[in-house]
Amino acid sequence: MDTQESSPGRRAGWFGQHSVAVVAAVAAAVLGGVATAWGENLFAPGTSDSGAQVRVLEATIKDLEAANGRLDDELTALRDQNDGQRAELDDLEAQNQELREEIDRLNDQASADDSAGTDAGNDDGTQDDSAGGASAVVSGVRRETDAAVQVMLHTCLDLDTTSAGWGAASVPQDLCYGDAGVEGARLTIMSGVPSRADCEAQTTWQQTIASDAVTEGMHLCVQTNERRTAYAHIAAVDRAAETVAFDLVVWESS
Repeated sequence: MDTQESSPGRRAGWFGQHSVAVVAAVAAAVLGGVATAWGENLFAPGTSDSGAQVRVLEATIKDLEAANGRLDDELTALRDQNDGQRAELDDLEAQNQELREEIDRLNDQASADDSAGTDAGNDDGTQDDSAGGASAVVSGVRRETDAAVQVMLHTCLDLDTTSAGWGAASVPQDLCYGDAGVEGARLTIMSGVPSRADCEAQTTWQQTIASDAVTEGMHLCVQTNERRTAYAHIAAVDRAAETVAFDLVVWESS
């Protein structure tokens, strides 16, 4: 009797004493299951084998690193190729400059030889009519024309040069043909064919001979940028074609 009456009480006492532990165990089991599922979703979504997923990621990383290495190699090759092309271009430019200098040297030599031949043929001090039939003292001549040099509008001649074509260019030089007329640093209109002494004796200079005043047969004394004395004879004027032709004599510096 005592045993039957006391059993429910003892059971109630046992549950009372251990209810907290039971609840805690159940909660731990439930939470443990949730945590396990969460961990699987985090590290291996779609599969329960997280190791396989890691291996896939590692293989992908290796492939990307290999591709990056190939791109680095191609970029290095392109840079080397670009450097080689730049060096080749520099070599070509240097060769081109050397050719230009050689051409200028040969032109200067040819002009010097022509001047030497002219001087040798006129050592007797006679007058020369090569400048459009005009007489000019040949002694000390640096250079002169064999035929009139035609000058287009907006073109200048360098009377100090010995290069072919008299250095014709569109930049201001010793003798120009522009919109205003015949232009130069120092010009003087002469009444006839001047000698070197006639031109060197001039004290009045002008920079422009007005276009309307420019006529065929006009005689001009010119002083060059390098202080040489020159004579310019206007051999022809073509206003329709906008050209002027000059016979020229340039004397050496005093």
